[in-house]
Formats: sequence, C-alpha cells, structure tokens
Amino acid sequence: MNRILLPLLMLFIFISESTFVDLIELPFTSDDQVIIPRFVMLSLVFITAYHSQKFGLIYGIVFGLLHDIVYTEILGIYLFAYPLFAYLISKALKALHGNMLVVLFLSLLAVTLLEFYLYGIQMLIGYSHLSFYDFTNLRLLPTLIANSVGAVILIYPMSRFLSKIKSDYLDE
Repeated sequence: MNRILLPLLMLFIFISESTFVDLIELPFTSDDQVIIPRFVMLSLVFITAYHSQKFGLIYGIVFGLLHDIVYTEILGIYLFAYPLFAYLISKALKALHGNMLVVLFLSLLAVTLLEFYLYGIQMLIGYSHLSFYDFTNLRLLPTLIANSVGAVILIYPMSRFLSKIKSDYLDE
C-alpha cells in the first residue's frame, strides 16, 4: 500500500500545479505578472533530500516526460531539467547539512535555476521575446514568492511523509 502513496501524491501535485493559478488569487500580484507554480520541482527536491537520490531521479524523469507531453510543445526540456536538478540537489546535500532551512533554500534555488533555464531555452529558439528586466519582474519574482510560500507550507508534511515511506521501504 505504501508503494502507491508516493506516486499518487506526485500525480496529485502534478495535477494541482495546473489548477493552482486558476483557483487561487494571490494578493501581491498584478494582472501583468505571471505566477508559475513549481510544486513538482519542490516535491522532487524534497524526495531527493528526504528519501533518496535514486527516487528523485526516477520521479524527475517520469514527471519531466509527463510535463513535456501535457504542457509543452517541445519534448525534452523538462525531461532533462527535472532529473538534472534532482541530481545537483543530491550532490549539494552531500556537501551541506540537510536540515529544513537548507532544503528550503535549495528548493528555491532549484526553482530559480529552472526558470532561468526555461527562459534561456525560450530565448534561444525565439519563442519568448521578454527582456531580462521583464522576465525578472513579471515572471521570476512572483513565481519565487508563490513557490516559497508553497515550499514553507509543504516542507514539514512532506519531510514526515517521505521519511516514513523511506523507513517502510527499507524495512521491506
């Protein structure tokens, strides 16, 4: 039973990512600002930190491919980014102590790097014509604020849940 809980939770987080913007009105944003929830990225960081690098990479590949298929026109962008950031987070956690504050910082760093990576790819292929100033003010800062609130809300329940799943996984 516990083996199915994590994939179901990740699927729920994946689905809720697309409905978050439509259902929740955030008071600190204007109409021209874009908020992009990166709850899957946050969850991948939490899985990598509190479960294992192997599971972070596997879920990164699966949900990166799923994200590419469902939401983007170009296959491979998220399929490459999610496992790469899970791997980099696992290496950073080996050098740093993995307390909640460090994991929060690394999750926001991962969201920031993901946004810059996506902005760079879109600029490279000519899909986006945002200036760097507009990107940071209209997309990056509101996204970071919303995801930092989400990370603070999610980190404690996710760490407890993932630690329990890891101990159940090791007991089997």
